[in-house]
Amino acid sequence: MYFEEHDAIFTALVAVLAIVGSYLAGVRGAKIQAKSGQDQASAARDAAEIAAEAQHVAALWNARQAQVAEFIRSVRELRRTSDHLFFSEEEGLLESAYNAYQEMHLRKVEIELTALKDVVDAADAVTKMAEAYWKYAHTGGPVMVADLALQQLGLGVDDYETMRAASRARRALTAEGISFMERRQALLDVPGLSRVHAARLALNTEDPGPSIEESKTAVGRLLDQKLAALVDVARTMLRSEDDVAPAVPPQRRWWQRASA
Repeated sequence: MYFEEHDAIFTALVAVLAIVGSYLAGVRGAKIQAKSGQDQASAARDAAEIAAEAQHVAALWNARQAQVAEFIRSVRELRRTSDHLFFSEEEGLLESAYNAYQEMHLRKVEIELTALKDVVDAADAVTKMAEAYWKYAHTGGPVMVADLALQQLGLGVDDYETMRAASRARRALTAEGISFMERRQALLDVPGLSRVHAARLALNTEDPGPSIEESKTAVGRLLDQKLAALVDVARTMLRSEDDVAPAVPPQRRWWQRASA
């Protein structure tokens, strides 16, 4: 054999093959390590994306929960401050009701920016009904306050003449065929009733007590219904019945993207 006769050449060839084999093995190993490094980097990016998305979903859920709660609180505060206008003319009540009205609208804008459409629509319905309640407090409230003043004068056990005048005025308010001027004069004849209160009652064509209270109750009932509807859709948006953490949208892993 040739290599048996030339063992020096054979020895040199074996050495060359060993070097070439070692080189090829190194190249393959480097490629495997590089591929492994790329896979690890891709997996790390996926993990970072999932974590960021989870944080975004959790932050959005928290924001929605807080904004709906604050909006409902502002509506209830508007109703509470509006209720005072039906029973008192104390200084500062009108300003308090207006401030509550402004805050409700601010809270509604926050909901419009983040909540689902069903929740935004429900909040809009609540806002309209709360506005109606607030506006009615400004029109019906002063009349009811004047009526309460007339009632108190009619109950004065120490002043019989005042009681009789208040009783006549009350009959004039509810009698048919009585003109505005006749009602006004009957009211002005009541000692202790202010001209402002007399004018308010004279302009009102119905018995103030029942008519205003019934209207106030009716608007309040509608507001309660709109609030209940808002709570229902908000609980659906927040998945309140699921008793689970906010869901993270599904992510495509690196091997799924590579095969796509």
